[in-house]
Amino acid sequence: MRTIVLVLRSGGDFSINDVILITTHIINKWKDSVKPNIICLWDNASEEYDLGNIKFIPLKNNLPGTWSRIQLYSPEMEKYRPFLYVDLDTAIIDSLENIFDLIKNENHFITLEDFYQKGTLATGLVWFPSNSEKISKVWKNWKGIVTGRRMDYFLRKHIKPDTFWQNLTNFIFDFKPNKKVLTQLPIDAKLVCLHGKPRIFEAATYIEWVNKYVHEYDNIDKPKVSVIISYKEDRGWLQEAINSVPKWCQLIVTQGNEGWSKGFNEGLEQATGDYIKYLHEDDMLSENCILDSVKAIEDQKVDFIHGNVIELVMKTGNKNIWVTKNEFPKLQDMIKKNTMHSASMMYRKSVFDKVGGMQVGLDSSEDYEFNLRCMYNGLKVGYCNSILAIYRRHGNQKVRTTDTKLQAKIRDEIRNKYK
Repeated sequence: MRTIVLVLRSGGDFSINDVILITTHIINKWKDSVKPNIICLWDNASEEYDLGNIKFIPLKNNLPGTWSRIQLYSPEMEKYRPFLYVDLDTAIIDSLENIFDLIKNENHFITLEDFYQKGTLATGLVWFPSNSEKISKVWKNWKGIVTGRRMDYFLRKHIKPDTFWQNLTNFIFDFKPNKKVLTQLPIDAKLVCLHGKPRIFEAATYIEWVNKYVHEYDNIDKPKVSVIISYKEDRGWLQEAINSVPKWCQLIVTQGNEGWSKGFNEGLEQATGDYIKYLHEDDMLSENCILDSVKAIEDQKVDFIHGNVIELVMKTGNKNIWVTKNEFPKLQDMIKKNTMHSASMMYRKSVFDKVGGMQVGLDSSEDYEFNLRCMYNGLKVGYCNSILAIYRRHGNQKVRTTDTKLQAKIRDEIRNKYK
């Protein structure tokens, strides 16, 4: 099986949407029935986990810019080699099988030739051979970043590629030929390297072929999902929450001072999706959340699902994976102990038609009340064994600012209602 590796470092110009975009193009344009093995190094992954079309593994450094890719040369990546590394700001016009077919000697270290400095390497597209002395040499000579320089500067001092991709083909194109953007897609282009700004989603706003590329698969095999973000104030993460929602989903954002439940219900009135997902403004969806959640609902023929969550402790930076202790709880199990993480929930739209919206007026445990109401009315819950969200634990959360005695009283009242 052919392996493709991506790198996503949070806090920069790229987000999960870039991973979704390139992965969608890789998978849908792949012609062989055996799909490639796609791996993404990600600093929000605390351990390896397989999400179906893509496996996330930890990016263990917090180095800036291109320097974060140094992990690709580390000994721990040997078990994945040989592999093809592809920058997130790459447009996959035709199947990456075309790139793999260029590799006649898998022991060769192959890079791009810099589009502006002929004869020098660039690292937007790299073939990493296995058991390579060149790869080992890079890691051995790595001592730290060179301030004001990109990682390519370091690589050029210590390693030379066996050949450049441009020596093997003429179907790889520079998005900025002669420092001007590629406004027309060449007929023989199979891969376009954007490398730098404008990033692909920005370029899509004013270049027709990029816009077509970004939206090429919007309506192919995509379920109709509405994601509702209801919030009182932006505590600093709202944009990250919005950015984590796939572009093809209906995103509804409501703001008000009358409580989360009321805002959610207002959003529900606007929802046109067959599935409903709520997202708090200080959380994020995982790359696989929507598709995995819908698949679990349909495969298990249930009304709603819950799953696993990464809990990000803001005070310490620790990332812990929360996994339920009861995958398929019954009503009495949930009355005894809530074992479903609120950040992981997804519902069929029909659920709200049957039992109504969130209860307005509760100071806490709104989702708990709603889930008990669903189960009390005979609706079926399923379990999705995937990481579905990133949940931030911080001091300003409502669950940590509401009086604990009041919270306990509310939960008891909810339990008594459905016993």
